[in-house]
Amino acid sequence: MNINYNKEDVVDHHGIAAVIKNADGEVLVQEHVKYGFWTIPVGKVKDGQSVTDGLKQEILEECDIEVQEYKEIVERDYFYEREGREIKVSSHLFEILKYSGELKNMELAKHRQQIFLPIEKIKELPYLSDLTLMYLEQLGFKREAHI
Repeated sequence: MNINYNKEDVVDHHGIAAVIKNADGEVLVQEHVKYGFWTIPVGKVKDGQSVTDGLKQEILEECDIEVQEYKEIVERDYFYEREGREIKVSSHLFEILKYSGELKNMELAKHRQQIFLPIEKIKELPYLSDLTLMYLEQLGFKREAHI
């Protein structure tokens, strides 16, 4: 897969991921156009921004909701080869406990679909992002990105 990286993709940065559940306990996932995987909402923290401010901004931009309560589940560093360099992404996984607003896909060019699925269905998706896999690991389920 030939990926068109932007300048933020090719420097070390903090990333966020958010587990957002509906009333039935299903988890929000997005079909990501650029990378071709299914993922929980993810994004980059901008320079000079705190991780939690980055979380709130990304979720507002992607889902049109305001995060009110959250908890960080885990943090892990990932290393990627991009444009001949090793890039470190310090990734922070959060669970959104409370939000306001009506959730909707605000980035249609970036996410083909944005849907709630039960965990069992997410486990069966053919290609998952690292941060979605990190969340599944927290639930005791481990698999490869591609199946």
